[in-house]
Amino acid sequence: MRQSLSRYHPYEVAGACVLLASKVEENKRGLKDIALACSFVAMKGHAKEAADEREKWERVLKRLEITVLENCCFDMDIVHPYGIIDTLAPEFGIPAYIGKSATAVINDSMRTHICLLYRPEVAAVAALYFAMEVHGFALNGGSLFESRRIRIPAAGAAAARLVDECIVDFVDFYRREADSEREAHRQQAKSSAAVVAHPSH
Repeated sequence: MRQSLSRYHPYEVAGACVLLASKVEENKRGLKDIALACSFVAMKGHAKEAADEREKWERVLKRLEITVLENCCFDMDIVHPYGIIDTLAPEFGIPAYIGKSATAVINDSMRTHICLLYRPEVAAVAALYFAMEVHGFALNGGSLFESRRIRIPAAGAAAARLVDECIVDFVDFYRREADSEREAHRQQAKSSAAVVAHPSH
């Protein structure tokens, strides 16, 4: 980012980012659809008010789209870890099911800060090593860092350290998810027990 966007409301910046992402990725959405969705969120789910505010949001998104693009230096060539996983797996004889597991790890991590902290090459290598560990698969000699087709941005110990840190972040994420799920089940069981103890008449 070349400059701070803090002078804009976070909803406005988020909406402009969604509009740009829908143009860059294969999931095209029209300006009116995104403006209506932003308005719906801003109006806390009140559909009538959201529809009335849509035109205002269209103007906001058009204006901020350029601002966000300028801040990104108009660089919208986004590299995802998926293609890197698809390249590395066959190069090192990694079975397809491990490649799919690594892809699932990347999908899950998109809900976290991981995709912002690590370059896609690092995240892809970390996801493959993580998936191999989960499935008990070991490479038949060599290391993913020795790929002839994918260049890892760091080298040697620095690259290994980045991948290790990314793996730790994956583990932390799944641990938090498991804790949240356990807590939700505990709360649900507690509510069910309360209903059984005090049935309504």
